[in-house]
Amino acid sequence: MVVYVDILLFVNTIINYAVLMTSEKLLKRDCRLYRILAGALTGSLFSLVVFAVIHQYFILFLLRVIASAVITFITFGWHSKSEYFKALIFTTVVSILYCGFIILFYQIFKPPNMLIVNDVPYMQINPILLILLTSVIYICILLLQRLFAERIKNTVVMLKFTVKEKDYTCIAKIDTGCNLKEPFSSAPVIIVDSTIYVADHEGPLRIIPYSTVNGNSFLYAVKADSVTIDKKRIVKSIYIASSSIKNPNYKAIINSEIIR
Repeated sequence: MVVYVDILLFVNTIINYAVLMTSEKLLKRDCRLYRILAGALTGSLFSLVVFAVIHQYFILFLLRVIASAVITFITFGWHSKSEYFKALIFTTVVSILYCGFIILFYQIFKPPNMLIVNDVPYMQINPILLILLTSVIYICILLLQRLFAERIKNTVVMLKFTVKEKDYTCIAKIDTGCNLKEPFSSAPVIIVDSTIYVADHEGPLRIIPYSTVNGNSFLYAVKADSVTIDKKRIVKSIYIASSSIKNPNYKAIINSEIIR
């Protein structure tokens, strides 16, 4: 089959765009459109590896790692080491899922105008059909993520945290609707009922802005010395905010990102 560069770049730009959009949704980031497009276009340039004669798998693997690292940096930027590597892992996993779906499609239907060279897909198909195919994959992955999110939505756990060498323990709920983060470090925030802990009495304080249907406001929070959920120590940085939680079944709300 004759491989046309323009078709190769177009196909891989569409697929890369879908991969990055899916990663953005799963990471709950708000990326600029131009950054996603720039990442997709950069990724399509790496697809030119189909014209290279590479017999060593290690070199192909190294090229994939470099490509993923560059695309992730262009799309999501650098806020912190942990945030960058989290975005890199999500992007890599989503890319593998898309590749798996495409290979499955290739194996089942055996389209004569499609081939995969050096793990790079090439398809001489109608652009609308390509967009529909990537859209179906996009929807399938988001549905899987939604099913997983619903499964953990009402999970109740035992929370233990330490602030200023004082230990606090309470029942907490893991809530996928809680996305609070400390604005400077992007560290996730746990909201604890003020009957258990009051952040205003500690320091240094951080202000955590949030929005609800009733308007905008903020909470005071402090960085925890340590956090343990169901006897499992959480290694990432976490801030503890205090508020009134009017529920008899739990006394804290945990950002679900903490356990992912």
